[in-house]
Amino acid sequence: MAGDKIPTGRMIRAGRALVGMEQLDLAREIDVDRRTVSRLEADEEIPVNPLKIATYRKMRDALERHGVVFLYGGKNHGVGVALKD
Repeated sequence: MAGDKIPTGRMIRAGRALVGMEQLDLAREIDVDRRTVSRLEADEEIPVNPLKIATYRKMRDALERHGVVFLYGGKNHGVGVALKD
C-alpha cells in the first residue's frame, strides 16, 4: 500500500482506466456516489478536507486491490500508474 501518499485525481482516473473500471464500479466498491468519484477525478488541488482525503485513500486502496500501482515520481520514473507484474 502507498501509506500516506494521496494520488491525484488524474492518477485515480488513469488507474481506473488501466483496469477497465467504470466510475460507477469504483463508487459502488467504496460506497460513495458516482458523482463523488467524478468530482474527485477532476479535482486538481491537493486535498486538505479530511473527508476528501479519506475518500481519495479509499479509491487508492480499491484500485491497488485491482492491481494498480501508483507511482509518485522518483529518480527513475515520473508520476503515473502501472499494473503489478
